[in-house]
Amino acid sequence: MADHDLCTSSLDAAYRERAHLVAHLASLYPSQIAYADPEAPDWAVVTVEAPTGQMSWHVAPRDMDLFEHVERQNGLVLPWDGHSTEEKYERLRQLTIRPKRGL
Repeated sequence: MADHDLCTSSLDAAYRERAHLVAHLASLYPSQIAYADPEAPDWAVVTVEAPTGQMSWHVAPRDMDLFEHVERQNGLVLPWDGHSTEEKYERLRQLTIRPKRGL
């Protein structure tokens, strides 16, 4: 296997792993999928509206099977709140450290 193929395979595996976690978040909070990024028209954008704020991720076409439970949008989509990657992961961190209920 060439180095490029190994790198691509590792990247695909990392995207798949992340997609599993995003799919889980999307099962817990109001979410939607839309093809809303003109710079990446083949990749869906999953938007999760968590109590700590909006978070969104691009999802590869090959990983869409993980998101059958998420509402698809063809027109009107949740407006992006302008969050940066750093803000997104801070919101996720805040969500993670919130007090657990019902466990």
